[in-house]
Amino acid sequence: MVYRISCECRKVYIGKTGRSLQERIKEHDRNIGLPLSQTSAVSEHANKTGHHPLWNEVKFIDGDSHWYTRRVKEAIHIRLHPDNINRENGLEILEACIPTTKKHSRRPVHQRTAEGKTSNWSSQETPEQ
Repeated sequence: MVYRISCECRKVYIGKTGRSLQERIKEHDRNIGLPLSQTSAVSEHANKTGHHPLWNEVKFIDGDSHWYTRRVKEAIHIRLHPDNINRENGLEILEACIPTTKKHSRRPVHQRTAEGKTSNWSSQETPEQ
């Protein structure tokens, strides 16, 4: 998954993980206040500025089960949020690909019908009537 951590200064951190979001957030939180903040850009930013991450506003912004696709999506979202605290921009992504990828990045939505059936459709499409 790709996630976004907002800071009280309105900057964001974009990250990726193959584990649970709660587990990864706990790691970021534990690193704040440690003398070696280079393990996390979030902790480095918090330690250098005194700012606090807004843990209750952490957002899941994209997902994929394949590690390389997560890296690509992370790089795209870093580019889409230029006011970030990330140390790196991730993979090199051609500028021309970013709008196209954003347009086609659709998460499936599972919707249960009144009959109890489950239908799958993209979050940017409408189900058939």
